[in-house]
Amino acid sequence: MDILDFVTKNLNPAQKEAVETLEGPVLILAGAGSGKTRVLTHRMANMIGQGAAAPDDILCVTFTNKAAKEMEHRIYKLLSDMQIGIRSQLWISTFHSFCVRVLRQHITLLDYKPFFGIYDSSDQLSQIKKVMNALNINDKMYPAKNFQSRISSAKMLGMGPEEFGKANKRLMDEKTVAVYKAYEAEMRKANSLDFDDLLMKTYELFRMYPDVLKMYQDKFRFIMVDEYQDTNHIQYLLVQLLAKAHRNLCVVGDEDQSIYSWRGADIKNILDFEKDFPEAKVIKLEENYRSSGNIVNAATAVIKNNTERKDKTLFTSNADGDLIQVHEERNEYDEARFVAKTIQAMMNEGTGSYNDYAIFYRTNAQSRVLEEQLRTMSIPYRLVGGVRFYERMEIKDILSYLKLAINPADDIAFKRIINVPARGIGKTTIEKIEEYAHQKNMTLTEAAGKAVEERLFNAGTSGKIRRFLDLMEELQASAHQFKILDFYHIVLDRTEYLQALKKDESPESQARIENLEELDNAIAQFVKERGEEATLTSFLEEMALVSDVDNLDQKQNSVTMMTLHISKGLEYPYVFVVGLEENLFPSSRSSESEDERDVEEERRLAYVGMTRARQKLWLTYTKMRRVWGQEQFNPPSRFLKEIPKDFVQFHTAVEAPRFVNRYGSGSYQDSDFGGGGFGKTSGDRNRMRPSDDFESQDFPDYDDDSSGSGKSAYSKGMRVRHPTFGVGTVYSTEGTGENLKVSVMFTDNTIKKFVVKYARLERV
Repeated sequence: MDILDFVTKNLNPAQKEAVETLEGPVLILAGAGSGKTRVLTHRMANMIGQGAAAPDDILCVTFTNKAAKEMEHRIYKLLSDMQIGIRSQLWISTFHSFCVRVLRQHITLLDYKPFFGIYDSSDQLSQIKKVMNALNINDKMYPAKNFQSRISSAKMLGMGPEEFGKANKRLMDEKTVAVYKAYEAEMRKANSLDFDDLLMKTYELFRMYPDVLKMYQDKFRFIMVDEYQDTNHIQYLLVQLLAKAHRNLCVVGDEDQSIYSWRGADIKNILDFEKDFPEAKVIKLEENYRSSGNIVNAATAVIKNNTERKDKTLFTSNADGDLIQVHEERNEYDEARFVAKTIQAMMNEGTGSYNDYAIFYRTNAQSRVLEEQLRTMSIPYRLVGGVRFYERMEIKDILSYLKLAINPADDIAFKRIINVPARGIGKTTIEKIEEYAHQKNMTLTEAAGKAVEERLFNAGTSGKIRRFLDLMEELQASAHQFKILDFYHIVLDRTEYLQALKKDESPESQARIENLEELDNAIAQFVKERGEEATLTSFLEEMALVSDVDNLDQKQNSVTMMTLHISKGLEYPYVFVVGLEENLFPSSRSSESEDERDVEEERRLAYVGMTRARQKLWLTYTKMRRVWGQEQFNPPSRFLKEIPKDFVQFHTAVEAPRFVNRYGSGSYQDSDFGGGGFGKTSGDRNRMRPSDDFESQDFPDYDDDSSGSGKSAYSKGMRVRHPTFGVGTVYSTEGTGENLKVSVMFTDNTIKKFVVKYARLERV
């Protein structure tokens, strides 16, 4: 068998070039839907098949466990088809999983014990609050989440408290430095790491121990990094260290899909790759295999308005397909009804299954109204990015028992479960144990034992604490004696957690029991997949690193709902992107920013959302949306106006008011927009009116109650000042007396409606 012919058949010329290029630095610019996973897996199979590298000489890093497993599955299949057996384990994982694997081997060099815990975001926040309490820092004046964010930012830059304090005084004031230092001390005492530590401690390990770094440099002669545009600074530093010796680094990504700057991703990593590696070969994957021609061309037209990008143009050989449906509704409830009715109508016509439909939105808050309408019409849906399974109370309770059983130093786990289920150990007792632990520089487990020995509590309280400590000692012994699934059942039984839930016959308790049953299923599946490697430690690692997308159950036949940020990497035949209004998408923060890069990232987010759709795409917006109890009138998103009208069919379900814009006036009836008829109904407010040019339909001119009627002290065109929003112009009025409302257009072209009685408006 000719290996090269086998791995490159059915590849286009650019894909083939990427698969054949094995040596030296390579930058693969992979546009949306251009087959980058196919290229990565075939390239790795080619390396192994050609004998350029052994399977465990290659490190392949991506961003989700789901993507890593998919790549691993495809490579095993390719190698099997090539009749190449693999005996060693492949190194295909996320950055965090790779770092956990390294740290498990070498963490003792950093003065940690081998079985370290991994804190999720909520555990980390609890630890920070504990530190703040010890430092007498008021959580209301200085929110713990602010400290959490700043500490995370420091670690993403690879800096400890002293380094970051010197580098950035704005983010690292004296209080933050103090919290950061104390937090690090507490985490070391708890023998635990947070998510950012997994990367930072690996970086520290490599820098402090050059021999360890050299061992991994020698081991991984070939490195591939997927989604390189999403790497943050510490990930960039790790990749640079590992690739420094051999420079056989292949990075794959798309700067047009860089949408995570808010969590540290640095688009410069991909834009400046050729500066880091001047000898790099650049290969562009520009053919989209996913979407119809109209969707690809529209998305390409939008993203070309960005300046921070490489010179590439997405194209497709797919048919043009349906025009993109841009739809206008009166408010968010009508918008949600439109989405639900459209899905229902298409399902009634036999168009796909519920799994084929996805709804994307800019913020999580937008999901509520959509959920209500889907429920009203009995349309099944799943919400991705809500309360995750492993963050539910009962799951975290049981996981805390499992964690404490293998890491008695885990104070956060100890504090969570010492009185769960209720054992009569009250808040005051726990606070005294914490205070004693702080004084003696002990873990809570050690402090509780000492407190009982020294009789710091009365006999009743001491007995309750002693029974809890005896229970944990028993579980710690069982954790090493039993297989993970058996141990899980022992924990449920000995803690009487399940028994306590069964006594409470409420629907909530029943749901919690069902979740614990699902955790049982998850452990059983883990054992099935991992075999002999299925230990309690490895299970807790995997659960700590699981993401929203990893939890996405494609077998459940339901409409998928998620934010645009979560949608990256996914695809659906039918996609709705809702809420395309200025100050929502792009967000008001980006719109008002003086840095054009903020709007460019929002544009990339629009591009990501559009390119998730394979066959049909709806982009919707509303004339009015209620935000924080106030009615807001925002113009359609600038991203809609960047789509050439040749790719769009516009519909409105809004009553046809007269409207004006800065260029003149007209009406929907006057529009000569061609064709359409999509979803037409007749006679009622919801009839669809296709219009030829949605670019001009910015601002409705509602009938003005104040025109010559004497009803209002405010008239259209009057200049007013609002203490929050600044100077604006009265746009319309309605009502009289105490019910008088005015709509004001401010300088950023947003329209906000106020009840005059409460608005604190001042005439200018």
